[in-house]
Amino acid sequence: MKAIYISLISLSLILLVSCGQNTKSESTENSAENTEQAHEGESEEIAVSEAQMNAVGIKLGKIEQRELNSVIRVNGEMDLDPQKKAEVTSLVGGIIKQVLVIEGKRVSAGQAVAYLENTEIVELQKNYLTLRKEALTAEQEYNRQKELSSQGAGVEKTFQQATAAYEIAKAQLTGLEKQLRQLSISPEQVSAGNMVTQIPIKSPISGTVRKINISTGSYADTQISLMSISDNSAVHCDMKIFEKDINAVKIGQEVDILLTNQPGVNLKGEIYEINKSFEGDTKAILVHIRIKNQGNIELIPGMYATGLINVGKQKTPAVPNDAVISSEGKKYIFVLEDEENGQEGKSSHFKREEVITGISELGFTQITPVNQLKEDVTIVTANAFYIASMASDHGEHGH
Repeated sequence: MKAIYISLISLSLILLVSCGQNTKSESTENSAENTEQAHEGESEEIAVSEAQMNAVGIKLGKIEQRELNSVIRVNGEMDLDPQKKAEVTSLVGGIIKQVLVIEGKRVSAGQAVAYLENTEIVELQKNYLTLRKEALTAEQEYNRQKELSSQGAGVEKTFQQATAAYEIAKAQLTGLEKQLRQLSISPEQVSAGNMVTQIPIKSPISGTVRKINISTGSYADTQISLMSISDNSAVHCDMKIFEKDINAVKIGQEVDILLTNQPGVNLKGEIYEINKSFEGDTKAILVHIRIKNQGNIELIPGMYATGLINVGKQKTPAVPNDAVISSEGKKYIFVLEDEENGQEGKSSHFKREEVITGISELGFTQITPVNQLKEDVTIVTANAFYIASMASDHGEHGH
């Protein structure tokens, strides 16, 4: 019995401790939840007394409509006109016998970049020699029948047949000559008995070899690109303009271009062409910008860039420069939410609102609020950084 009694006491103690821990845990959770709710319920407003405002020179005013040089910020990348980039292909299939260039090499238009071998090339030259002899025979027969016909000794039908045979042979010979020249084979050399077994593959444009898809011994198909060549000296910039800004963009406008991954490079450009259709499913069109001061700067198609298009003076929402503060890479203004009179006097409550800034001119900065603001709102127009520092101090004390 004594042992049972001790066991019951021990069990009771365990239950009491367990209940206490659960109660404590629940209390902690409830406290954390209440604290979280309290934080969520905290207003983002910053209260500033009238005395504080007077002491540091905080002034209030309105968002104004100002005539400023308006700038549209756009994104895009470097690109080439279609005629400034080329895929090298072969007119006939065959085995690559020699590759004459490497990636990054500068080549000229018409320069041989590889040699290809194909048994059909020899056959084509043999056919040309045979047809050339047939054409010569047809020409001789035509001249003979023509002479007989002029003397009244020939048969008209025979003359017509000789004429037709000569015209056909001449046309076929001309066609084969053009085909040989397309393959960079000289008909004159073939006629002299100098037949070739390999033909050069030539670059269609001057530029830099970008990518080579062949190697010695590989098979070249007529439908596959053997290598890519681009003329990077003619790089331009393509920027996407969204629907809301289309009417503000015109040919001839100047553009400041910043390379995304090269912060120190600033280029000047000019819009020279504007597309007339949207890009895919986006509500954006491409504008083509000519680079005006490339100099020795290496520009490669595909480089990402940001453009600032100067669209001229326009009426735009603007605030004094002192009204805008920066924090963690974003821009803000302070909007007056309400005012109240307390025991210690009048106080004003402000709320921070994020804005996107544009050009700054004559002491004013163009702004676009991220969230829609009420019409005719009152904002801090001078020394807004004092309110920002008060908000920062409040946040630190809160911790």
